[in-house]
This record gives sequence, structure tokens and C-alpha cells, in this order.
Amino acid sequence: MLRSDYQTKVSLSMQDTLRAWRYGFMRWSYFLYGLDKNDPRMFISDRVQFLEMDFINGAHQPACAQKVIFSRYVGSLGAPCPRIHAVIVRGHVYIIEGMELAEADLLFKLIEEYPPGIVLKPIVGCEGLGVAFLKRNKEGCELNGRTATDDEVKAVVSQLDNYLVTDFVIQHEYAQSLYPRTTNTLRLLTFWDYDTNQPFLAAAVQRIGTSRSYPVDNFKMGAGGISALVDSDTGRLGYGICRPDEGPMQRYACHPETGNPIEGGYVPRWKETVEDILRFSARMPYLPIIGWDLVMTPEGYQVIETNPGSGLFVIQVHKPLLSDKRVQKFLKFHKCNRGCS
Repeated sequence: MLRSDYQTKVSLSMQDTLRAWRYGFMRWSYFLYGLDKNDPRMFISDRVQFLEMDFINGAHQPACAQKVIFSRYVGSLGAPCPRIHAVIVRGHVYIIEGMELAEADLLFKLIEEYPPGIVLKPIVGCEGLGVAFLKRNKEGCELNGRTATDDEVKAVVSQLDNYLVTDFVIQHEYAQSLYPRTTNTLRLLTFWDYDTNQPFLAAAVQRIGTSRSYPVDNFKMGAGGISALVDSDTGRLGYGICRPDEGPMQRYACHPETGNPIEGGYVPRWKETVEDILRFSARMPYLPIIGWDLVMTPEGYQVIETNPGSGLFVIQVHKPLLSDKRVQKFLKFHKCNRGCS
């Protein structure tokens, strides 16, 4: 946490820095949540998130974080997931069924057969780091929007280790309209309610890409992505927030580059999607906290991946999670100290 805090460009006074640390927050979280004005005790602190919440899922935590295993988990429950074709280990491509060595020629075959292309992403990871998109174009291959020769693609693949190869998911036109150059994903955060013995949706956000975040919709500090809160009951989008390295937070009713509306839009088939995610969560009581990453598609949705600890920044930039008494009870049940004085 201290190393990450040291690397940020957010500048706080010594007084605010000490206050942030006293309440368990890094300086950029203090800035992000406006804790000079808002009550820090209503937000899940960085200390709690990174040092305590990461252990709530216990022995099942690695399975939730490991994309191959968890896709099998949720796939067995009937959740729609992108097809996993292969894994890349130490630069070698293996077909997932039978682990047959196929090398990069398999990737070229896949993009010939499936024009939307394929995704190469780390087996363990988050925030879209290290993700690459590959497809064919008139000149040859297109890697993250740039034309590349087959030999150049092979050179990139030879440097990859512990990567997945999956189908590229075509997003719904509502998501496409938000920003067409990136796949714009939803994050749904579920917790377990020990009073009702059922999961509940704590919050949801729509992530939206920009030219700065391209080729993904990453909201991480300085990455340039936009986050819009989704009303849990209706699926209505609020205004978008962009998180810069320094300077004030930026709010957008419309996308700053395309001019397309953000605030007031609706996620299609929202009620049915939430019902499905809660049903899947209910089948996995051994995973009491899950951050679900979805892409809405013309046919419904696809579960892209899950995050066991879940990046709370993209959510708490809109509202403090501890304003929900069910979240308070959840953390109390798991003996998570709020990190407040």
C-alpha cells in the first residue's frame, strides 16, 4: 500500500496525508472519495480492502481469481461465458481440451474462422492489465488496433506466460454507443446476507473506455476510463466520473470524446441479468463476496471474469459502501475492522 501510495501523483498536505493514513486510506483514495469533506468512516478503507477482505473467500479465493477454474465454476451453473480456446504458457500455445501443443498457428486459424477476433489475457489479473485483442484485417493481423504481420504476432506471443485465449465478445449497441473503440463492461458486486442466507447486489457500475484507456475500459488511477453508477433497481446510468492522476475529479453527462449520452441511459435486460447473477451467487455460498464483470450482448450477457476482492474504487467513487447496513453487517460478521479511529 505504501509503495502504491508513493507512486501516485496526488499531492496532499501533510495534515491530510496523516488523516488519510489514520483512517486506513492511501492518499489517492482520500482524494478520490473527497474525504476532506465526506466521512471516512462510511467508506471501506484500503487497509480493510487489501488486508482483510481479500481473505473472506478463504480457500476458494484462488479459484475465484483464476480465470480458467472460475469459468468452469460458473459455466457449470449455466452462466454464459466466452469460450476458452487455449492457454499460453512460456510462449507456447496449448489447446485447452487435452492441452495439445498448437503454437501460434492456432491463433491465426481462430481469427480466420471468427472475424470478431480473439482476446489474449492473463489467467490471473485484473483492471484489464496486459489484455490484447487480435483479429484479421485487410493488411494482415490487427493487434490492439494496429496492423501487425504474422511474425510480429508470433514475437508477441513468444513473450507471454500464463495467458488465456478466448473469443472476443460483441457488445450490445447501448454499450457500443458509449464508446465504440473499447468493450465497455459492467461490474456487479455481490455480498452474502447472513440474515436471509442469500446474496444481495451491493452496487453496480458501468465502465466506459476513452482514448487514454484504450484498448480497455480501465478506471485505475490515471488510466483514463470512466465509471458510471448503475441504479440497482432500474439499471439507469448516472453521470460518468473520470479519475485523473492529478487535478479535480471530472464528471460527464456525455462522453467527453464522442459526445454520446451517458447519464440517463439504461442497461438492457437489467432485471433479468441481476436475477441471474444473484442466482449464480446463491449457488456458491463458499464465495460470499464476488465482483462480476459482464459484457451485455445482443443476445443477453457474458460473464467475462470475476474478482474475489473486487476493486472498490470504481464503486466508492460514487457512494460509500458502508452507507448500506447490509454491507456493515457483512464486514462485522467477517470481523473486518473498518480501519477508523
